[in-house]
This record gives sequence, C-alpha cells and structure tokens, in this order.
Amino acid sequence: MRKLGVALVAVVLAAGVPGSAVAGNSGQAFLGDLNNDGRADRVTLGPVGSSPTCTLTVEYRRANGAFRPAVTHTYTSPVTHAPYCPNMGEVVNLGGNRVAEIVAANFSSYSPGRDLLVLRRFQPVAQLEGISFPSTLRKVDFNGDGLEDIWQSSDQVVQLKSWLNTPAGTLVPGPIDVCSSAPIPQHAFADFDGDGGQDMLLSRRCEFSYTTAELHFGGGGAPVVFGRTPHTSTTYEVFVTDLDNDQVPDVGVIERAGGTVTVRHFHNDGTGAFTERV
Repeated sequence: MRKLGVALVAVVLAAGVPGSAVAGNSGQAFLGDLNNDGRADRVTLGPVGSSPTCTLTVEYRRANGAFRPAVTHTYTSPVTHAPYCPNMGEVVNLGGNRVAEIVAANFSSYSPGRDLLVLRRFQPVAQLEGISFPSTLRKVDFNGDGLEDIWQSSDQVVQLKSWLNTPAGTLVPGPIDVCSSAPIPQHAFADFDGDGGQDMLLSRRCEFSYTTAELHFGGGGAPVVFGRTPHTSTTYEVFVTDLDNDQVPDVGVIERAGGTVTVRHFHNDGTGAFTERV
C-alpha cells in the first residue's frame, strides 16, 4: 500500500522544522516500542564524557499517552576510546523477531567498521559498520519487507548511506550511498515504484562540485535525476505531490538560481517512471 500521506508529512518536517525539533539528532531523545505493546516509548542516551560507563533511560508510554516514570539502565561501552557512549539512536527490531534493539552512534566517534552500537535488553550485543561522525541516524522501511532499516548522513565525511535490516538480524549496506554535504539534507519519503517500501526523494549538494534533486529507490535501481547543476549557488527543494489525485505520489521540485524561482512537476506512472508536466 502506498503511504502518500506519511510522505507529505515528511515534506513539511524536512522543509519547515529546524533540526533541533526532530528526534534522532545528536543528544536528543528518540521514540520506539521497546515492549511490544504498540506504543512508542521514549529513550534518552547518556552521558557523553570520558567514562566508559553509559546510561540508557527509558520512559514507557501508558495507554493514555503519558509516560511512566523514567527507568535508567547502565552498561559498559565496548568502544575502546572516548567518546565511549553514543548520543543518537533508533529503536529497531533487527530480524523481525519481536525483540527490540537500539541502534546507536556518536557524532564524535571514529571506529571504522564498528560505528554502530547495537543494544538488546539494554546491553551491548554487537558493533556494526556505519558512517563515521554521523550527523543523524534515522529509520524507515526502504524495501517493503516489513523490517525497519537505517539511514545516516554526515557533513564531516560528506556522505548519506542506507543500511538494510535483514531476517538474520543484522544491518547490511543498502543501495543508497551518495555524497552529501549537509548534516541532514532536505528530503521526503514515499513509495514511488509501488513495491511497498519507502523511496527517498532528495535534494543534496556534493561539496563544491554540484547540487542535485533526485529520487533514490529504497529497494535499489538507478536513481531518477530531476535537476542537477555544477553551480552550487543554485538550490533545490523537493516535495511529494499528487498531480491527478490517483494516490500515486508525484514529484515537485523548486529551483532557486539567483533571483529566479522555478517550480517543476513530474508525473509518476506508478512504477517510478516520470514525465514532466509543463
């Protein structure tokens, strides 16, 4: 089933809300169902400092929407150098076995091949490959298999990358791996090709080389480019729309070049093939 409504909300968040208001960034609490009751609990990581003793504070959500009193768990970090403790994370059920894991990272950490820390029942169980110095860590089901996947972006290593959640209970590199200079590039999600997964509509800049507006399919395949220029003074903003009210997500692109603003629309045939509407 296509999730057009969710994608439209994502556009509003990406375009109109400052990064500090969106959970999943450095030092912020994040939400996820830790006890399989269908309600999103709140998780806070800490502390950030020179000690390998880390804390994980959970506030379970009641049926009325309020949070229960916080419960703090302590664990010893397997990271071998400071900063030891992660400061961003997501609740993800790796492998779909109904046992929630927390996948966490630290913006200031550099441990190639072990950048992601996996905690199960509030204790470390694995270190996995991720992006070093991540500016953000978020979850979404890219390929429509019912398992929530991970994506990260970093303005330090200039990269945006996806990781797929496998039935074996681990994360493997996904099809999205691009140069991106922003801590969190402007983006939106929707199922553009009808495979049940979420595809990433993305505006990004690659250092001083180029800027582009493009669509990356969460399940793989060649990206669709709606605009690209070597002039980094030109900017793009992307948004999801429905041009003919058929519940199939179409694409809008706002291009700003100097004092000129151009809005373009691209009609989706339902499979992820686009024709520009003029």
